[in-house]
Amino acid sequence: MHTMRQILSVATIFQSGMVLQRDKKIIIWGNAPAGSTVTATIEKNSASSVANDQQQYQIALAPMAAGEDFILTITCDAPNERPIELYNISIGDVWLAGGQSNMEFFLRYEQDWKTIQKYEKNPKIHLFNVPQVAFEGHTTHCKSGYGYWLQEGDEGFDKFSAPAYSFARNIQPAIGVPIGIIGCNWGGTSACAWVPEDVLKEAPLDHYLKEYDEAIADIDPDELRRESLNAWKFEDSAEHGKEFEPFLYGRPRAWQLNYMKEHENDPVIPLGPYHMYRPCGLYHTMLSTIIPFSLKGVLWYQGESDAGERAFMYDKLFSGLINQWRKDWGDELPFLFVQLAPFGKWLACSNEAYALVREKQQLVADTVPNCYMASIMDLGNYYDIHPKAKLEVGRRLALLARGHVYGETDLLCDSPRLASAVLTDDNRIDLCFLHADGLTMTDNSNTLVCTADEVPFVPDAVVVENDHLIISVPENVLAGNPKLTVSLGWDDFAEIFIHNQAGLPIAPFTTDVAR
Repeated sequence: MHTMRQILSVATIFQSGMVLQRDKKIIIWGNAPAGSTVTATIEKNSASSVANDQQQYQIALAPMAAGEDFILTITCDAPNERPIELYNISIGDVWLAGGQSNMEFFLRYEQDWKTIQKYEKNPKIHLFNVPQVAFEGHTTHCKSGYGYWLQEGDEGFDKFSAPAYSFARNIQPAIGVPIGIIGCNWGGTSACAWVPEDVLKEAPLDHYLKEYDEAIADIDPDELRRESLNAWKFEDSAEHGKEFEPFLYGRPRAWQLNYMKEHENDPVIPLGPYHMYRPCGLYHTMLSTIIPFSLKGVLWYQGESDAGERAFMYDKLFSGLINQWRKDWGDELPFLFVQLAPFGKWLACSNEAYALVREKQQLVADTVPNCYMASIMDLGNYYDIHPKAKLEVGRRLALLARGHVYGETDLLCDSPRLASAVLTDDNRIDLCFLHADGLTMTDNSNTLVCTADEVPFVPDAVVVENDHLIISVPENVLAGNPKLTVSLGWDDFAEIFIHNQAGLPIAPFTTDVAR
């Protein structure tokens, strides 16, 4: 007896145990027989649409208030199509966690992973990792923990984003409703991988597409495919993963150099249509699979792969991404993002133009509406590109959300920002800061640079007075009325250990001193 194949389906993101966004339209989509009417129902909230000729449907349910233990039913009026029922549905706030390896960074690599495993589980936190698919037909090398909703302690929990999970742990008690985090990230990616072609069509961002076209111009497509798939067998292998994983826990420089020497002949995926880093690739294979799942906002931690010669245009690339995602979702989503941490060398990576990327990140925070940045200039490591204190990163992102998205008044949630720099009558540089309640200094030795006519000088003293940093200038430095400048953390590798009472470090700056 021939059995008809079930066509009615729903996108992978829709599963039992998921969280749907409160107070916004609930968009549901999937496949159904062309011309059939598909109906989605949650309690008394019901809506229908007709599947198009490509057997695709999209339904918009009315907004709902926060709650738990709902059932979502999807039915189709075509014959032999069985209803879909999804259980244990929560309605609360959903955040998308995007970026590269510092966002992808697994919980099991976090320095406090043993402590995390002892936490009392919070049943109102739900997590979902978008499957990592580099190209059509690619079977992801990350199976456990990807493609299904999970909770603390479930299989794959140890592979969830540590900063995004920490954000959830910190924000859920503050907002009092269920929270869902959707991880959509991949280590090593430029932001150009997460946008469509239109974002990159004009100078200077067209550099990414031109660079890609040049890389594949003289390569036979069949040979490129064979070489790529062969390299992917190595990249996806358990053996390679096991050998590389120690670096995520942290290894000294000598170990790194030895690893690079031993593995210099490993297969390398060539840039092309099968590479996860290609421009626009992951936008199509990963991000598009969750558009337009309704969201509260976006968490973003990325920029390392856009340093070096590309750093000068990072503000244009990142703001282009923000604007595109807001367009895709039809929603002016808040973006909370992380400034690059101090870092020097890791494997073959270097910190070239990190200071410029940080400057561009600050520019985005200052000029793009509803964007807020967490500074982590106190959490870096010279020989490790991956700071291990990801719980603290998540805490800082949650503070930004509480203050700027959820409207908690009188909450100190921003890093101190320079407001003014003035030379006083008694030969002291007075730096005044915003968001500087309870300012304290534990160290300024390798981060504060003062110059007179571009010649560095060593202050007689540096002290904190309330929300001011006071720099005593040697009298001989002022001879000739030189131009004075002060910078803090304004170098590719620099650390800042001056914090406000919320434990947030001063954001990097450079400034001329007014007289």
